[in-house]
Amino acid sequence: MSTDRYLTLSGESTAMLREKASRFIGLAFPIANEDAFKERLQAFQKEHHSARHWCWAYALGHLGEVHRSNDDGEPAGTAGKPILRHLQGAGLTFSAVIVVRYFGGTLLGKGGLVQAYGEAARAAIEQGTVVQRVVTERLFVTCSYAQFDKLRNEIAELDGSMIDSRFDPLCHTIIELPRSLVSAAVDRWTLQGLQVRTGDQMK
Repeated sequence: MSTDRYLTLSGESTAMLREKASRFIGLAFPIANEDAFKERLQAFQKEHHSARHWCWAYALGHLGEVHRSNDDGEPAGTAGKPILRHLQGAGLTFSAVIVVRYFGGTLLGKGGLVQAYGEAARAAIEQGTVVQRVVTERLFVTCSYAQFDKLRNEIAELDGSMIDSRFDPLCHTIIELPRSLVSAAVDRWTLQGLQVRTGDQMK
């Protein structure tokens, strides 16, 4: 996959699994950052306040390079890691999975826990919709009115977008471009006499 693109979830999805009287409920969902994850985790814990464990994993960063998992009292490596493994196996980032367990009175053993938590995570992910997002960077461009229409057409051809524009004696616009195209575009537009800088504040 291009470094401009990554896979994430479009929304929340759930799945339930029963294993020897224990009930496992998996929730898969997109997150923007760690704070968003913590907020959803707290809400899910309140929804399932009588559960025994709330185990989870998440991945952040355009390459999924930031990731964490938690066993929440289960034997080490039996819950968080299996959840994370399925998250990464699906190629997802900016995504998280929480699996809550209602204990049914029968011990599952480490192998059984790994299987149950992993399966609940896998099922929750499969119930969701995976979408592809584009990694973009923002640029602030100043140009003449004569250059503006050409710039707008070129941005569309590059699968970019104009976020905001302001017009006075010159045209000022905030644009977003796929990350891999930014360097060449900046060089080209600078040679054409456009003023280009990073940032999203129009002054």
